[in-house]
Amino acid sequence: MNWTEIYKQKLCSSEEAVSLIKSGDKVVFPLGNGIPVSLLEALAKKSDLEYVEIYGGLEIFPLKLFNADFLENNPQFRYTSLYCGIFLREAVKKKIATYLPVRLAQGPEIVEKDHMIPDVLMLTVSPMDKHGFFSCGGHPDFVYPILRYKKHRNVIIQVSENTPRTWGDNHIHISEVDKIVEFTQPLLELPDMPISPEEELIGQYTADMVPDGATIQLGIGGVPSAVARLLKEKKDLGVHSEMLCDAMVELYEAGVINNSKKKLKTGKMVGTFALGTRKLYDFIDDNPLVELHGCTWVNNPFVIAQNDNVISINSALEIDFTGQVNAESLGNMHYSGTGGFIDFMQGAWYSKGGKSFITLTSTYTNSQGEVKSRIVPMLPQGATVTGQRAEIQYIVTAYGVAEIKGRNFKQRAESLINIAHPDFRDELRFELKKLNI
Repeated sequence: MNWTEIYKQKLCSSEEAVSLIKSGDKVVFPLGNGIPVSLLEALAKKSDLEYVEIYGGLEIFPLKLFNADFLENNPQFRYTSLYCGIFLREAVKKKIATYLPVRLAQGPEIVEKDHMIPDVLMLTVSPMDKHGFFSCGGHPDFVYPILRYKKHRNVIIQVSENTPRTWGDNHIHISEVDKIVEFTQPLLELPDMPISPEEELIGQYTADMVPDGATIQLGIGGVPSAVARLLKEKKDLGVHSEMLCDAMVELYEAGVINNSKKKLKTGKMVGTFALGTRKLYDFIDDNPLVELHGCTWVNNPFVIAQNDNVISINSALEIDFTGQVNAESLGNMHYSGTGGFIDFMQGAWYSKGGKSFITLTSTYTNSQGEVKSRIVPMLPQGATVTGQRAEIQYIVTAYGVAEIKGRNFKQRAESLINIAHPDFRDELRFELKKLNI
């Protein structure tokens, strides 16, 4: 077959591609750098729609369809996020867009179980190879598994020269595609954020508990980055992580990560999306030592647990005395999402020698300029319970580590108060007596 000729036949403008989208359709696209910018901008200009349901996540580009004012003035676009990114938060706060609570591993299963059937899938991909295949690059995440369920009507791809070609089960053949648009989309790069002294202390406590030969998962944030930088004295680390980040490349170059002790995909770094700097994107490009797969496999706790000594490190916003963890909302205002928080916590628990860590700074300053403790007697009204108290293993602050798994309410509360900021411990002990738990 002449795949190049077929490519030319399917190549069109963004406006022609989104003409496939009809009123009443459900449109789904990937997270982060997988967002097909040219297609979404063309969709936002489409004036013949009565309503369209749109599903995405980790909105890192300032597009019209993520903008609160635009969505308010164009109610035909009904937007739902699986993980609220920075450019959607205002729309969610104003209740113009909404959030779908879901573990990333289970996102595609919502489609498989017919709870939500997409009509049109839109993806950003790498250029086609000589066999007619495109790679989902650094973002197979939840849309590639949905594509494999084959319940959609149309597939539209945005081909970008900037999208890295990655190894792993994330390739789409041209025969599966209805329309092709070419658009050289810039890859968003995360800035190298400075690590605070408090984050460095938290990172040190956590890194000290990571054994040689561990398989690591790192979440987004300053503390996971601090942990990674403090792992340079470790040996034979491996990676099986929802997100691949720059720190993993640095540890690979330092000889710390070699994936030699992994039981699953030995010798390979594994992830479902990558977010970092150009250094990371260049590293994963056509690198057989790195594989990106859909989230139904990467984030499956029983897949994760096939590796020994899985270390899961994530951040949180607050925790209460009983061990309930909020990692995604500020009161009743949704801020981010569940993502792989629970997936990797459970995977670490079932892994031989595995450990899961929830890290958080001891205090924060609210909008009124008041310093507040992140360890609280009870989560405030409307706060999300991301991590159920029965699931949580280790909590880490700059004042130490509390192991709460297998501890009763009183033991948990006392352990957490001991790692709270010293300025709040007397107040927290007073509240503990009042609660009488």
